[in-house]
Amino acid sequence: MSRAVVLLLLLAWTASARAETRRVAVVVGNNAGGGAQIPLRYAEIDAGKVSRVLVELGGVEPADLFLLQGKQLPALEDTLRRAKAKITAYQQDGLDRVVVIFYYSGHSDGVALELGKDRFTFAALRTWLQDTGAEVRLGLVDSCKSGALLRTKGGTPGPAFQIRLTDDLSSTGEALLTSSAADEDALESKEIGGSFFTHHLVSGLRGAADISGDARVTLSEAYQYAYKHTITTSGATLAGTQHPAYDYRMSGQGELILTELAQPTAALVLPDGFDRALVIEVARDQVIAELGRGVPAQIAVLPGRYGVRAWKQDRVFEGKLWVGANEVRAVRWNELHTITITSSTPKGDVLAHADEPPSSARAFTFGAGGRVGVARQIGVLTGARVGVRAARNHGLSLALDLTTASTDMLRETSAFVFGGYRVGFSAGRLRGWAGGEVGVGAVLQSLKETTWTGALAFGPFAGVAVGVTPSIAITVEAHVTGSLLERDGQTELVPHPAVWLGLDWRR
Repeated sequence: MSRAVVLLLLLAWTASARAETRRVAVVVGNNAGGGAQIPLRYAEIDAGKVSRVLVELGGVEPADLFLLQGKQLPALEDTLRRAKAKITAYQQDGLDRVVVIFYYSGHSDGVALELGKDRFTFAALRTWLQDTGAEVRLGLVDSCKSGALLRTKGGTPGPAFQIRLTDDLSSTGEALLTSSAADEDALESKEIGGSFFTHHLVSGLRGAADISGDARVTLSEAYQYAYKHTITTSGATLAGTQHPAYDYRMSGQGELILTELAQPTAALVLPDGFDRALVIEVARDQVIAELGRGVPAQIAVLPGRYGVRAWKQDRVFEGKLWVGANEVRAVRWNELHTITITSSTPKGDVLAHADEPPSSARAFTFGAGGRVGVARQIGVLTGARVGVRAARNHGLSLALDLTTASTDMLRETSAFVFGGYRVGFSAGRLRGWAGGEVGVGAVLQSLKETTWTGALAFGPFAGVAVGVTPSIAITVEAHVTGSLLERDGQTELVPHPAVWLGLDWRR
């Protein structure tokens, strides 16, 4: 064999050895939406969880991760330009193959991703993914109506999902995964501190989806796991079942590996016999994974302190432990103690995106209706009620009632200012509440002359609301009010209940 041939073979082997797969990730989370959208709780936290699992297990170097939390459109556009430039730089010598990953959690109207008042359209996202020139392009969108992202390319909802793509240089393609169908809300949960879809996706990437047991989680495994468990957990809520969807157009052989579970320096193994378990990263006080029956009981973690909450039959166990470097830490039942949980079931804690507003948010109420008069012959006084209260399903309220009515002989007018407190629930567009209030006011009666008396009013109330938009709801509220007032020289307790039909405007 001539020296020239040997040299050419050596050069070819060297070039092949230098070829690498680079992974560039843009991870975006934004709690704020446009218009009257009420801020989410966990979108930005979800973005942090995804970014960490991509760096820890997903082969994304810290320098190749672009994390945006709570940023507006100019910051996103600048980040996308920098990410594209990095991809181009990796490809300049023609040897490196690039996988680009885009993740978003936040509000969406079915046409665009919402970044506060700014919007980044689905069409612009697909164009950017294509224009990066990356050999493999993966988009993950966790938002309401995110399935609309797939419409232009004929996306297919459903569980059947076979990705044939490997990290060799010949494979190319694009995959888009969304958390909900085009007409569905995405759901958040207070118990897990995040959205259902991202929670199960991250749990799967940390090992729960490794059904094959090869210490690798493929795109197919991750999607199948997230799909199945999102369907199951959201289906148990009053808000309704959430259906993840996908669209993929790829060529190549093998599977795209999303995470390598052997890569980290530690692992946590749950004890046998649990029905469900949550793993909490103590330093951040965040749920990082959930495991259930029929899935691997081992998850990959970094060294550190973790909390474990496990359900077994009708009992709940909890404990904290340390996982050291290079340790596969097996949790034993005798390390956990029994606890009592009164309000942390998924069904009770589930919120649709934009369902439960922050504690600082307020709602203004406007109602028309009637209140039974003090004078026996007057009947029902008609009027209006305006007020302000906490936009959440529980909290303080303040309201002003003005009512009046007359007969041929008598006119009666009343004015009351009420302060109260209520507790309630949400189920999709329906909200309900009950509470009590106390108020002070005056009752004026005009016969031949006008007389009035002060009154102390109090009593319970209950109401329901049906959402028309994220910020406006139609309400019906009933009050069983009684007033202490002076009549004929004596203090009496006079019942005068009221009913109000109106609007509730959250802002």
